[in-house]
Amino acid sequence: MVLMGIGIAIVYWFLDSFLHLFISPDTYLFSQLLGEKTYDVLTRLVALCLFLIFGSHVQYTINNRKKAEKALLDSYQRLHNARVTTIIGLAKLAESRDHATGAHLERMQAYSKLLAEALANHPVYKGYITNEYIESLYNSSVLHDIGKVGVPDSILLKPGELNTKEFELIKKHATLGGDAIKAIESKIEGQSFLRIGREVAYHHHERWDGTGYPAGLKGEDIPLSARIVALADIYDALTSERPYKKAIPHEKAVEIIRQERGGHFDPVIVDTFLSLEAKFDAVRQKMQTDSSDTSR
Repeated sequence: MVLMGIGIAIVYWFLDSFLHLFISPDTYLFSQLLGEKTYDVLTRLVALCLFLIFGSHVQYTINNRKKAEKALLDSYQRLHNARVTTIIGLAKLAESRDHATGAHLERMQAYSKLLAEALANHPVYKGYITNEYIESLYNSSVLHDIGKVGVPDSILLKPGELNTKEFELIKKHATLGGDAIKAIESKIEGQSFLRIGREVAYHHHERWDGTGYPAGLKGEDIPLSARIVALADIYDALTSERPYKKAIPHEKAVEIIRQERGGHFDPVIVDTFLSLEAKFDAVRQKMQTDSSDTSR
């Protein structure tokens, strides 16, 4: 269309020049038809035509771009849904080994998101914890125990305390889970959407004071995602019934976590948790009730 506009302009310029060269102004056809301001009128007509052509071309380009953007967004949404489905599928594989945890994965997502959203406003993490980070942590937090698929049922479902040898075996689930996700990542080109999942699988049992496992990481050497999930996991473990223990009250769980500030847990994350403990309790009560209703 731009070429058409240029063509019209050239034709007009040629015709106008021809008439001025070979026809006297008195017999100039356009002058007789349009009066003394023939040149101005024709100029405006051509300009109008050019504007119309250019405008239609712009609109055509905009429409095509909108279609392309919509197709790209649809493609991204399908890819995002596939990623989330992959993560949930992997997590459910581990959860299927132990039905006693109820809505454990859903509670882990809710607790992790509560902490991450609050930490996003902390001066230390402003700019680091983005909406994308929160969404990724929410989706990936469920992969923390994926390695338990490699733990024997006799240990995983034991209705009592684990002995030293059994505990050493179950501790391997962190490495098994991290290695499994790392193996999947090696087949993914570009930045992996499983990065946070790998971090929490490997390191959600690390401790702030360096006495955790499997790597004995200390302080901020532990990935932030794993530090957040670690507190969420312990809170849920304390307040949920398991084959080997009874659930304890919310208030007692809060006190245990408070006492582990700077020991098991990042002090900043503990302080954030304490400011949110009423919300944690509300989520716990709602989800445990929903889980009980579903299992009936």
